[in-house]
Amino acid sequence: MSFIAQVKFLPKEVKRFIATEALLGIGMGIFGLVLNLHLLALNVSPEQIGALNSVGTLVMGAAAIPAGFFANYIGRKRIFISGITLTGIGYGLFGLGESIGVFYLAQIIQFIGISFLITTEIQLLFSYAETNELETVSYSLLFAVFTLFSGVGTLLGGFIPNWFPYGNTKYQSSVYISAVLILVAALLRGILLPCVNNSFDKGKSKLLLSNIRIYQVFDKKILLIIFYLFLTGMAFSTIIPFQNVIVKFRMGWSDEYVSYLLTINGLILFFASMIMPWIINKFGTIKAYYYVYGMNLLFALILAFNNISVMMFSTIFLLRSGSFTLLNNMIESQTMSVVEEEKRDFFAGVKSLLRSIGSAIASYLAGYILENQNYTYPFLITFVILLVSLLYFAIFIKPIFIENLSNSNFSFEEEIQKDVEGI
Repeated sequence: MSFIAQVKFLPKEVKRFIATEALLGIGMGIFGLVLNLHLLALNVSPEQIGALNSVGTLVMGAAAIPAGFFANYIGRKRIFISGITLTGIGYGLFGLGESIGVFYLAQIIQFIGISFLITTEIQLLFSYAETNELETVSYSLLFAVFTLFSGVGTLLGGFIPNWFPYGNTKYQSSVYISAVLILVAALLRGILLPCVNNSFDKGKSKLLLSNIRIYQVFDKKILLIIFYLFLTGMAFSTIIPFQNVIVKFRMGWSDEYVSYLLTINGLILFFASMIMPWIINKFGTIKAYYYVYGMNLLFALILAFNNISVMMFSTIFLLRSGSFTLLNNMIESQTMSVVEEEKRDFFAGVKSLLRSIGSAIASYLAGYILENQNYTYPFLITFVILLVSLLYFAIFIKPIFIENLSNSNFSFEEEIQKDVEGI
């Protein structure tokens, strides 16, 4: 069945989920562009911003495990909507705040919300999707819509400060607008999305809450996957949280030009998200991973050189973003699919913790590097992390994927044939 045909057969709950993702994307796109600039305008240093990001990701990780338990106990939707609401409140506090203490409070609230959101989002979406085949399609479409409208938000974030330059900095009104959009998204999803009963019954959930034998919930396979996501988190947070700062100061561009590039970046991410199922179907799961890893390594290495032209930097920067999004989406959807339904909430909580620790380490390191005005080292560090991740994938994760393929409804022989053809 083609991708377009699969989209037509998506349940209405999935379509509502994806439609309301647009508001989330616009709000987060605006906020992602203007926050660092807002903080810099308030004399917060890049190193302090890196420390803020590190604290946020650690808080996100710490909140993930209880979020996973609560999602299993009181329902994924309740935790999911609470997460979006807390994120909007955190955004609003960043607009109200003037001191570093208030910013830390806003960061903590925001990242507790994000933790609740990401710990439940994929499982809730997959529970609406109903079949394994539609899970990958649903995830790809959700992320595609998010990245597309995040790009719209990024573009708006470059102009709203000039349209409404009010407040302690010209970016303050943009921060408030992003907060309102997130809160409206929470309201609409609370109304439109139905509650679903987790297949993991409450009796078993209560038992696990009181059971200290964690190995009964998290087997060797899940622990291997969690460390794999730890490495992905490091690769993500070395560049992504600071990409507007990197582009602005490496290129010497104005906010408007930065927003243009990051808007195009959003369109690239949209395209990368949409083609993920096609790439997996075309090349096979394993070979697709090797190809996408190869692109990421090449682009990160090129960007590590300081003497490339503005045009080359812009082009490779966009290609790197697209290829990394493709890799990240493959990892997120495929790793969740190999985990049994009854373990998904607990897996999501622990994976978020480990991934957050990796992100915190990378964010602090990147902030320290940018404090010294070096805008190439983050790409070199990302190259090294991705190389380690590729080796880890080949040794530990590839066998897990192959085993899952052999147990799935897909033709395992056809998948293997795709992976070996042309090698």
